[in-house]
Amino acid sequence: MMQQPPRLRSLLLSSMLPRLVLLVAVLSIILFALSFHFIVKQTDQLQQQSVDGLEQDINYIVSDTTRQLADLAANDIIINSLVDFEQRDNYLPMFFRSLNLTQAKSVEFALFDFAGNRVIDKNWNAVIPESLSSAWRQQTLGSSNAYSSVSKYGVLISVPVLLRGVAEGALVMYVDSLQSLLAPYPRLTNQLVTDSSGHVLFSSEPSLIAPNSSFSDFDDSGYAIKKADWQNLTLYSVKPTITAYREAAWTGIVLLAMIVGFVFIILHMVSMTGTLAERTLSTLYNDIKNRLNSDDKTSLRLDSEVEAQELADIREAFDKLIWDLTEVSLSNEQFSNVLESMGDMLVVVDQDKKILLSNKRFDDFCHDQYGEKNGILKFIMQKLASSQSNELTHFSVSTGQERFVHWTKTSLADANGNIRGDIYVGSDETEQRSLESHVKVLTHAMDEATVSIIISDIKRVGQPIIYVNSAFEELTGYSREEIIGHNCRSMQGDETSKQTVDQIREAIAVREPIEATLLNYKKDGSAFYNRLNLTPVKINGEVTHYIGFQQDVTQQRQTEQYLQDAREKAEESARLKSSFLASMSHEIRTPIHGISGVLQLMASSELTEEQKHYLSLAKFSIQGLLHIVNDILDFSKIEAGQLQIEENPFDILESLENLQSQYAIMCQEKGLALHFHFDLQGFHVVQGDDVRFRQILSNLLGNAVKFTDSGCIEVTTSIQQNADNSLRLLCSVKDTGIGIAQDKQSTIFDVFTQEDLSTTRKFGGTGLGLSISKQLCELMGGDIKLESVKGHGSTFSFTIMLEQADEALLKPVHHSSGVKREKGKKRKVLIVEDNDINQVIVKQHLNNHTTLSAKSGLEALEALNKMKVTFDVVLMDCQMPEMDGFEATKRIRNGEAGERYLNVPIIALTANAMKGDKERCVNAGMDDYLSKPFDAIDLIDKVEHWANIERNSEESAVH
Repeated sequence: MMQQPPRLRSLLLSSMLPRLVLLVAVLSIILFALSFHFIVKQTDQLQQQSVDGLEQDINYIVSDTTRQLADLAANDIIINSLVDFEQRDNYLPMFFRSLNLTQAKSVEFALFDFAGNRVIDKNWNAVIPESLSSAWRQQTLGSSNAYSSVSKYGVLISVPVLLRGVAEGALVMYVDSLQSLLAPYPRLTNQLVTDSSGHVLFSSEPSLIAPNSSFSDFDDSGYAIKKADWQNLTLYSVKPTITAYREAAWTGIVLLAMIVGFVFIILHMVSMTGTLAERTLSTLYNDIKNRLNSDDKTSLRLDSEVEAQELADIREAFDKLIWDLTEVSLSNEQFSNVLESMGDMLVVVDQDKKILLSNKRFDDFCHDQYGEKNGILKFIMQKLASSQSNELTHFSVSTGQERFVHWTKTSLADANGNIRGDIYVGSDETEQRSLESHVKVLTHAMDEATVSIIISDIKRVGQPIIYVNSAFEELTGYSREEIIGHNCRSMQGDETSKQTVDQIREAIAVREPIEATLLNYKKDGSAFYNRLNLTPVKINGEVTHYIGFQQDVTQQRQTEQYLQDAREKAEESARLKSSFLASMSHEIRTPIHGISGVLQLMASSELTEEQKHYLSLAKFSIQGLLHIVNDILDFSKIEAGQLQIEENPFDILESLENLQSQYAIMCQEKGLALHFHFDLQGFHVVQGDDVRFRQILSNLLGNAVKFTDSGCIEVTTSIQQNADNSLRLLCSVKDTGIGIAQDKQSTIFDVFTQEDLSTTRKFGGTGLGLSISKQLCELMGGDIKLESVKGHGSTFSFTIMLEQADEALLKPVHHSSGVKREKGKKRKVLIVEDNDINQVIVKQHLNNHTTLSAKSGLEALEALNKMKVTFDVVLMDCQMPEMDGFEATKRIRNGEAGERYLNVPIIALTANAMKGDKERCVNAGMDDYLSKPFDAIDLIDKVEHWANIERNSEESAVH
């Protein structure tokens, strides 16, 4: 018979008790050792704190008392008492009686003069050794420093009474012993202070060690002593060792009590745990045993360890239960998993058409249908009564759409082959039907698309094409069978851009989309420009295919090339037109300049009145011709985009006043009144194009004078400041002339337009002035408009945009500059001009100077190199045969005419008036600019101006 196993509670107690006793013993020893070490260390720290505290007290007493004495010594009463011998007896005694610096009962104060004589004292009965007296006198009175001494003679502190940094006396405090100073302070331990000979100066426990005794007489057995040095003294902390042992004993008793209590608690907890586990396991065993078959079976436990009876009983019961249920549980679980993991619906019925088994998919399907499960099953069985499979259409309640399910029927037979029922399996093909329909629609849409579409598989070697649509076949001439499985490289040729092909390859390598246009070749060899748009296709986050959209852009490329050629031709036409205008400007202005120059020369000669009249008519005709030429050139420059709007500061008030003076004479000759009204808001100096502003206003004023026979002309000018600080100028010209008919006002600003032919015959003009004025206003950010009534005059109003400018930025005029001119001094001037008439005119204008002429840039360089005389100024025509003025000026500046002419003043004489002429002169190195035809006064003024300027190494800018 097997031995009865021990109870669980007994096993727990017998197993844990030895371990618990050992653990308690080890913990007790460790805790006692740590406690004793901590107490000893704590005692040592306490004594160290006591010594440090004693040192701080002595330092504080000495330093604080010294500071207070120094503050008293700096008191005006103390200082005055050393110089005011007559009056100090009136206030010094009262001041000394109020002194109280320490808590010591016996404190003595005294004030000494520079000779060491006591002036006044308080309780001064000190008998000080000569060495100590000499020490404080030498340190304080001799060196003007504070002095302190702690010794067996007492505590002495002296501070100097300073007058202008020198000790005039000393304030001295004396306490007969250190004991009286330190006695009031609380102490952590017994504290002692001794001098170097061991004489006790202070004792916190006089009953233990008396002050003024010798520390060597003290029996220190049974005491813990801590000491530290301070100056010439030794500080002690004395504590009985019995105190530390007493604290360790009490700590041990407390720890022992805690450990004993902890042991009893653990034992109780182990006992209670064992009892509870025993009761719980017994109950569990009884319950399992009642549920299982009571047949006796061998336990599966193989180990021979002694275990609790309750655990053994549970193991035996569980072994029997597992043995009986393992096979059944395994087969049922496997069958259930197979049913639930099926992707199809399954239901099993017996011969009475009752459901034996159904999986979750079939149950979910029934929940999504109208009706109960048996009704749905009856419908399926009816449809499959005469066939083994059929596709049925069901209606989904959740989606509201039809579901297509393919049902299959199989007979259910037992092990003997007897039919026990039927098995119905349903496969939902709704998604497959939808996907097939969607794919069919997409395929059809792609195939019918008018854009060529290709799809390539980039995961396969060679990245072959796997699909092309009909548009691709029509575009390239290749059939599907010819191109699928191959690469698009077959459509490339020798003229296909290698750079574009490399860009496409790089984009595919990094799986990025790309759009490019490249030259491809059709099957018949004809070339076409193919705009290719490649887009990556991702499957499960990985790019596996590329879809390409191709478009034949050959015609678009040809159109772009045609537009490019047309643009180049237009630019060439504009360039030729600009060149033609420049030539025409030069060719027209040159003879006009010749006529104007001859007339100026004639005007300077003696003439009869009749000749003067004829001469004035010729001048008037020349001015009219020049005005027409300028209008035509301005119009041509605007049309060719050659007109440049300058942005320079100018005095608008001065410009208006000059125009008023100019047209006042013309109005006076016709008997007209001319009135100018200004409202400039303080903006006299503005930034803009002064020349074009005066041109617009001159055109309007000229028309007003021309078409007004009587009455007056009013000019109103105002300036408004915008929010962005820009300026808006509004100017109107009102006359009382013939006016303009309403039906003619819409075309009055058109090119070559006047009101009617009678106006042209009567008043003349080209019809360009108003058109030019309108375009100038628009170029300057403004506009122009008209208000007129036929027979009652007209009002022309225009606006332009300006900017604020600083008056200091105004450029000085030559004749108003600070250059001193040498009157009457003849200058040597080189005239470089290919026109003989112009040479004669310039020489006559400069007949007060020495002149020499050259007909080209080459002759000018030769003259400058060979002539010994040095020219003061060079007048350079811009357009000349062999070498023009620009090239000649560059060579002069580069030193080809010698060092003396590197900075010679060069004034351009040009008949050009196109955009960039002035910049070309500056870039070539010319100093000034004079446009033909010019007045003799302007020519003389510029020659004298530049001839009188002392040149330096830097070139001057064109003014």
